[in-house]
Amino acid sequence: MANPVLDRLHAERERQIEFVDNTLGGAERDTRDLVEAEVSNIRAARERITAIDAQIEPLVEFENMRDTARSTLASALGRRDGATPAVAGGPAYRSPGAFLVDYVRSRDPQVEQPDRTAAAERVAQARVVAHQTTPDTPGLLPEPVVGPLINLMDATRPFVTSIGAKDMGAVPGKKFSRPRITQHVLVGKQAAEKTDLPSRKMIIDSLEFLKETYGGVVNISRQDIDWTSPSAWDALVTDLADVYALETENAAANAFATSVVQTQAAATDDLKGYATAMYQGAAMAYQGAKRLPNRIWVSLDMWASVGAVVDVFGRLTFSGAGAGGDGGLSDFRGDMLDVPRIVVPSFPNGTMIVGNSTLVEFYEQRIGLLSAVEPALLGVEVAYGGYIATGTIEPNAFVKITAPPVIP
Repeated sequence: MANPVLDRLHAERERQIEFVDNTLGGAERDTRDLVEAEVSNIRAARERITAIDAQIEPLVEFENMRDTARSTLASALGRRDGATPAVAGGPAYRSPGAFLVDYVRSRDPQVEQPDRTAAAERVAQARVVAHQTTPDTPGLLPEPVVGPLINLMDATRPFVTSIGAKDMGAVPGKKFSRPRITQHVLVGKQAAEKTDLPSRKMIIDSLEFLKETYGGVVNISRQDIDWTSPSAWDALVTDLADVYALETENAAANAFATSVVQTQAAATDDLKGYATAMYQGAAMAYQGAKRLPNRIWVSLDMWASVGAVVDVFGRLTFSGAGAGGDGGLSDFRGDMLDVPRIVVPSFPNGTMIVGNSTLVEFYEQRIGLLSAVEPALLGVEVAYGGYIATGTIEPNAFVKITAPPVIP
């Protein structure tokens, strides 16, 4: 008689093998390597097959002892007398092995099929194989997180770096001032002996700097801190610091661009036109503050526009190739007319400013990270912030270089 436990184990073993074959076939069909989830599933299937084999072996030995193989084959064809299996209207099989050969051929579509009777067709079609795919085993499929966290924010603060951030941690009050000479004394030639020398008083006024507060706060659950990988806490703190840096950079850069009122237009959209305009702007800046420019700040669109101007040698001008700097398409660094060029992405479009970086100032006091635990909620409230103050010492020390007018 048939052994239902043995039949069930054989069926399960075949399903595990078919599952592995389907997994490997999918990877081969897509010409790709196995993903980690598929490797884990194959490993689990292999372990299950090993466990099934360990159960099948003693059961097969027991069935062999009872010599039930012949009666099992006879039962498959409706025969219980122990005779050699045969199909209705067909020849009797010489042995159980001959029957198994035909049975295997009937199950494999790649094997050339011999002529079969209707009864043999019914035997071949009687067995229906269940197909198991990954939607049937969601509990076994892990969801791996691969690689570091993707962050597309640029928190380098090019403008603040170009002028230098000054510490104001020891400066009290909501605002402070910087002294500035608005009128110098007078020195001149004596008209004659014993005559009065030229005289004029020195006037000093103050430039006011107002402190402003920038920061952000997020309330995060303890579970989000403990259960995430990589840690959501690390990502949150880093993002708060990056956004703070970006916002304070934008505030300082936009205040500086707004404070510059002098302009000089390029006559033509070529090397000569921009070079002439920048030299004229440098002269205006020196007249305004007696300081030659040591920086050229440009917006992103002006970096793209001016960087595309080609000189007579066919080199990209105002980049590393044309002026001895390190610039080019892959880098914002580079010199323009031997002056460091600073690309400030937050500048308004069409902005190019020449001037001296010592005459614009940025002060900062970073508070950094603050956190408070909420025991009743199993949460943590975290904030990041700081104070800044920015101002232009002498607006006439800077000149905006504008693009040439469009000719109709």
